[in-house]
Amino acid sequence: MKFDVSPFYTENIEVSINEGSLNNKLISHGKKANSLLVLSGNGDTQSSLKLASLDKHVVELVRFDEELQGKSNMYRSLPRELQEKLTLQKANFYNSEELSPYKSEMVVLEGSFTTRFFEEAFLHTIHANLSDELNGTLAVKLPMDAEVTEDISEVVLCLNQFFIAKSMGFEDNYFYFLGEPRTILPEERIKQEVTSDLLAAVLKLEKAIPKLGVSEVSVKKTEPEFDEEAIAKAVANQRLDQAIQHQFKINELNEQVKKLSIDVRKKDKQLARVTQRYNRAQHIVNHMDSNASARYLIGDAVMGARTFGRAIRLPKRLLKIYRDAKSGKLGRIKNGSGSFDIEPIDNGNAILFVPTNGAGLGHLTRLLAIARRVKRIDPSKKIIFHTTSSAMHLILQEGFLGYHLPSKMLFPKEMSAKQWNAMLRDHLETVISIHQPETIVFDGAFPYAGLVASMRKKDGLRKIWVKRGQHKEGKAELVETKENEFDEVYVPGEAGGENSMRKEGIKTYCEPVLYLDREELKDRESVRRQWNIPEGMKMVYVQLGAGKINDIHSTISILLNELLKREDVFVVIGESIIGNRMDLKMDRVLTLRDYPNSIYFNAFDLIVTATGYNTFHEVMYFGVPSILIPNENTKTDDQVARGMIAGNAGAAIVLRDPGASDFEKAIEEALDEENNRNMRKNALSLVKENGAQQMAEMIVQNVVVEN
Repeated sequence: MKFDVSPFYTENIEVSINEGSLNNKLISHGKKANSLLVLSGNGDTQSSLKLASLDKHVVELVRFDEELQGKSNMYRSLPRELQEKLTLQKANFYNSEELSPYKSEMVVLEGSFTTRFFEEAFLHTIHANLSDELNGTLAVKLPMDAEVTEDISEVVLCLNQFFIAKSMGFEDNYFYFLGEPRTILPEERIKQEVTSDLLAAVLKLEKAIPKLGVSEVSVKKTEPEFDEEAIAKAVANQRLDQAIQHQFKINELNEQVKKLSIDVRKKDKQLARVTQRYNRAQHIVNHMDSNASARYLIGDAVMGARTFGRAIRLPKRLLKIYRDAKSGKLGRIKNGSGSFDIEPIDNGNAILFVPTNGAGLGHLTRLLAIARRVKRIDPSKKIIFHTTSSAMHLILQEGFLGYHLPSKMLFPKEMSAKQWNAMLRDHLETVISIHQPETIVFDGAFPYAGLVASMRKKDGLRKIWVKRGQHKEGKAELVETKENEFDEVYVPGEAGGENSMRKEGIKTYCEPVLYLDREELKDRESVRRQWNIPEGMKMVYVQLGAGKINDIHSTISILLNELLKREDVFVVIGESIIGNRMDLKMDRVLTLRDYPNSIYFNAFDLIVTATGYNTFHEVMYFGVPSILIPNENTKTDDQVARGMIAGNAGAAIVLRDPGASDFEKAIEEALDEENNRNMRKNALSLVKENGAQQMAEMIVQNVVVEN
């Protein structure tokens, strides 16, 4: 049996007691850092400034301080080059948004706020600032006092949860800790994996405390007469042995689970085959019971006319068969009410996708993205769509069968919601009775009454709701009551969120859903050749969806004016495939009316767009620098919150109610080469996988993510 020892960390920790200057130690460990982020809890400002002056690599020093009183005079006494490096400001250490923009390579924590190290949120924020490629360094400076010496082991073990210790000790009347960020593990796991080196280092520190002249209140009066380091290593090794035994037991259980899972999958396949045979047999029975064949009925009537009475009634029966065939009753089966339904044509291997949409394409696009991948995983699945979107041709061009009922907003105002829902119910019941789907997948903000009624009517139907989040405050509760109508709810994630596959009740959280994968995009040069873009021109894609270009006061008109002031910009305006066409005649501007427009995103240097779910996540996933203008008038979708995710991550510039000067500044900043590269990198880091593949696999395999 193989045993994975990767979770167990080996630490080679340097411990020093009054050996050299603490600032020199910080400089040696942070020599690669060119920017420092100093968090001070009533700390010594002069000390950190001295550190900056000694380290010639430092080009930026940002200092967050709880108490700024009296610091301004000290600041003005510094040399000009140090003043230029230093930003002195007050901050709330618990607010990650205030610290996250500073991607410093070294963070210095100094001052009398030991208790902060027991706050997981605080350490988590510091860890995030340093964990880019795990290259950052944490330096902790705590002044020697009773609080520190009493809690020295707790402080070290708490830091150990987030940072691998490299050096620690006492210098210049400070306790110091130098570490590098580690993969965050649960607290109970960290405590199991404390190494002998770490325990030995802590014991050395505690043993040295009495020799440093610290108050007797904080130390034990009797010194141990045994070798603490040897005992510490023995205890740690025993813990490691126990952890390894637990790991072996876990591996054995995992093997058993795998075998059981294989058996379950075999049983599921056997059940699927039996179900398929049953459906086919039921199909034949329905065919015969529904008097589907005139020839069969005529033959049955003639062969059955063996008695005198039946022979007399034969002409009347043949006449009825003729009339039923002529009226179209043959080939239809009776439902429970005595009326007729169309005979089923599928055997239960179909999946019915039901996206809503009137004016937009968001819900349809998500289900098309999932359906495309379902077909790749299992080509035998029959994909059926029923939609209120007018973009039926997008369904057909993917090779799927589609049914369409216009959105209620397209009907005359005299039609009531009750009438429209009744029509939707009849449509869906007919589609379900014809195709006998095993699964129905709905994507929409709110399930219509007609949809719910039609789903309830079919027994054994697996019901899934693809339900996007990021609702405005107070709106989410309105739709959660309808979740009970479904067996499963798939929640597409938001960029930068906690999107690893996880289950909470009937909800399964996934990555954001995208129509295309990165390898499906056209390459930059072929697009530029296709559109005859001059060499050296920067291409900017604009998709705002509202406002008239001819209206000089509209947002899009102001934006175009600012973009075209630059001679090196070529603008492409994205049109909706189902929207009205633009009548646009401008130099260095063309319109793009395709689906999906994102197939061209590799060609663009900048995208200016609203922050609707699909376009926003395409921009992030494909790594295009962007200027985001959230639509703040949506009913439920919180576009402002979504845009700020990208803004805070340095992936986009967010503008709310912008004017000409706002656009001018943002365009200049976004097209700067260095800023542009950084925005691309930051955007790519926000969306790493395509949730459409995750959802397709769950639908096909009929799997449930464990809680």
